[in-house]
Amino acid sequence: MQRSILRFAGVALACSLVTACSTDTPRSGDSAGAASANPRQPIPAGIDPRMVEWREDGVLIASADSLRKTPGYVVDSVFPPEEAMRRFRATIPGSAPTRLSGGASSVDGLIRRYWVALTAADTSAVRALSVDQAEFAYLYLPDSPEIRSGMQPAIAWLVLDEASVRGLSRARLRAETARSVPAVGVACDGNEVANGAAQIQGPCGIVLKRAAGLDTIWIANRVIRRDGVAKLLGFANPL
Repeated sequence: MQRSILRFAGVALACSLVTACSTDTPRSGDSAGAASANPRQPIPAGIDPRMVEWREDGVLIASADSLRKTPGYVVDSVFPPEEAMRRFRATIPGSAPTRLSGGASSVDGLIRRYWVALTAADTSAVRALSVDQAEFAYLYLPDSPEIRSGMQPAIAWLVLDEASVRGLSRARLRAETARSVPAVGVACDGNEVANGAAQIQGPCGIVLKRAAGLDTIWIANRVIRRDGVAKLLGFANPL
């Protein structure tokens, strides 16, 4: 399978989990394509459909056209998965993490802390609850559905980052309008799924007690739990 890797243009990343990136609308013809007898791989939760497409055999891959339109990145060359991962990790400063840092000791505690940080508009507290680039590269990505689908590591991070920008903006707006509503619980839809040494669950939301009854605001698409620490896997959500 032919793959493309992104070369960073003088910076580690053109955008961060809380700094907006802009993308143009990708072409639609490649993703739709002609009807195929092969079933299409599902798009993992939190992956922007605009950034991916399907090959004729149904395998999900990154959309090269979308990536070429992303500011700060250029298409470089073709590398096997191991080399692509090595090059991606080489762009990340510091030592390789062996466990998640910050976050919370449980998914319930994580979602509650995230909601408190959102309602308080505390940007630093919000950022500390989501995986950073190093944690994504070393503790999640190697066993992830993105890598199994053939997506390049740098592309997977870019897709997560772009979805996080939009998701965090929506979550902040909902938190602002519900700041005075009591939070009475946490809800997560679906069972945990193994991802190497980690467990992935979601979507998850905060349960509010309104005058008309209970209301769940789904503020996180995916949560990662590993070695007793839970963190948000980006800020994407179904809001």
